[in-house]
Amino acid sequence: MSRKWERMVRKNSKQLNRMRQKSGLKPIEAVTKEQEDVFKGRSWFLPVLLVACSLFFAIMSGALDESGTLYWVTVLGYLALAVMYFLRRPYIRVGKRQLSTRRLGVERVYAADEIESIAVQRGSIVIQMKGKRTRWVLSKFQNLYDVPAIAARLRTFAQQNGIAFQEEAA
Repeated sequence: MSRKWERMVRKNSKQLNRMRQKSGLKPIEAVTKEQEDVFKGRSWFLPVLLVACSLFFAIMSGALDESGTLYWVTVLGYLALAVMYFLRRPYIRVGKRQLSTRRLGVERVYAADEIESIAVQRGSIVIQMKGKRTRWVLSKFQNLYDVPAIAARLRTFAQQNGIAFQEEAA
């Protein structure tokens, strides 16, 4: 089915389930959402860097005798940005026929036919896209991903969709 048709069927079945629930009937189970596995990490590298910059500006403020309001707004701005990046967890969502993740605040979704290869290394996973210079690097160092769990799921994803899968031994 096309995606538009799937969305329409899902919307109508949701409305029907609500009406059946009000009538006291059991909901229909014919249409369920595609099973997706979500692997979340924790961004720590950029927040630590932003906190370090904020502390540097705060220390330099005392050394240079600058206590302007805008200077302290900048220091607090860096701290707020660090908290925002720390609380906003990076993720990769692996579905039956697609992969998605958030890059630079935008959800990026690629279908299986757009993915050229998946390479698993000791501390990272590299997903190369077809015909583009785009590649996703999921790193344990930078985002604290559970690389072995993601690699196991991506192996089955690659087998189901005929994608080249390379695993380097440690």
